[in-house]
Order: sequence, then structure tokens, then C-alpha cells
Amino acid sequence: MSWSNKVLHDKFFKQAKKAGYVSRAAFKLKEIQDKHKIISPGGFVLDLGCAPGAWLQVACQELGPRKRGGLVLGVDIQDVKIPQKFCDDRVRVLQGDARDLTPQMLREHGPQGFDAVLSDMLPPTTGHAEIDVERSAELASVALHIAVGYLFDKFEEERPPTDESGVLKAKGSLVMKIFEGSGTGEIVADARKYFEKISRVRPQATRKTSREFYLVCKSRKPAG
Repeated sequence: MSWSNKVLHDKFFKQAKKAGYVSRAAFKLKEIQDKHKIISPGGFVLDLGCAPGAWLQVACQELGPRKRGGLVLGVDIQDVKIPQKFCDDRVRVLQGDARDLTPQMLREHGPQGFDAVLSDMLPPTTGHAEIDVERSAELASVALHIAVGYLFDKFEEERPPTDESGVLKAKGSLVMKIFEGSGTGEIVADARKYFEKISRVRPQATRKTSREFYLVCKSRKPAG
């Protein structure tokens, strides 16, 4: 890590600690939220790959006062302890693999669906760029599938024999982390079929040496 990058890393780490966030990742979501208004007051938010809980904290803050209602449902393969600061009883966590989730499981917590789906999921890196990019693209596809359901191609004559349409509401938003590389374009192309606006965001809190960026997908198109 270069000196300048180390200083930047330390800056966000220290700011997170001072503010009471469990990790510097909080500033990534805060920047995305400030620019794109993904989370609405009183909304229902699904946070995939929620460990260690920084995005749970920011999402709950963005719900507004407790009286506004709403929900933040975190999912992670790890056992995640809900941070005390910034989180209230509107925050819940499910332990499990996102790839095993079904819409039915998620709708037990959000019967009407979710206004925003967030994915900070990232597989353990191997040091081999092609493998890491491919695995991150796979997890991004999982997030997209959870949000919109079967990835229907408009050129197909019929939909598959399922009523699965994902858990994201119409006009809802999806944010997902992905590594830059081959396969990225395919994910972007798939997302464009389902959302009115697609943006690529690389938050300031991201390490300069990292390949990661976030695909911000706004305003889900009506199904059909």
C-alpha cells in the first residue's frame, strides 16, 4: 500500500471509529446514498453480505425516526451481531448463504417486497485477477436475481414456469459491489433490462489498489 493510500485508508478508518461505525464501509454507502438517494425514509431495505454491520447502521439511519417505520434486513453467511449504535429494533439479521435464499423466505420479513436491495458481497480473494473477477460477478448475479427474479431475456418467447419476480418493488433500487474486469459488461447489460438508470460508483473510501466499484441501479421497470 502506497503512503498516500495508507493515509487515506487510515483517514476513513479513524473517522468510522470516531463516529461509531463498525467499519469504514459505512462511508461507501453514505456517499452512494448522498448522490443517489437509494434509501427512503420508512422504507424496506435488504442488505446482502451485511457483515460486520456498517451498512446496517447507515441504512437504519436513513430510515429516519422510529415513528416512520421501515425495516433493514441483513443477510450474511457469518454470524453478525447487530451494532448498538445507530441501529434500533427495525434492524434484523438472517444468517445464511444468499445463494440459498428464496423470495418466500425474504417476504416473511417484507411481505410487500423491498424498496432497496444492497449487496456488499465479495468472495475471498485468491490473488488471481480473473478468478476474483469471475467470482465477484457471480455474487453480483445472485444479488440481481434476488432483486428481480428470473433474468428474463426480452427476446425469449415465453417466461419460465415460475411466478418468481424477485423481492424488489417497482421503482425500487439495487446497489451491488463488483470487481472491474471481464464479465462486468454482461452484468451491466443484464441490469439495464430491469432498471431505468444505471450508474457506476467508486466511493472515495475505496482503496486505490482495489478493483471494486458499485453498480447503482435505480427505478426498477414494471414486470412484464
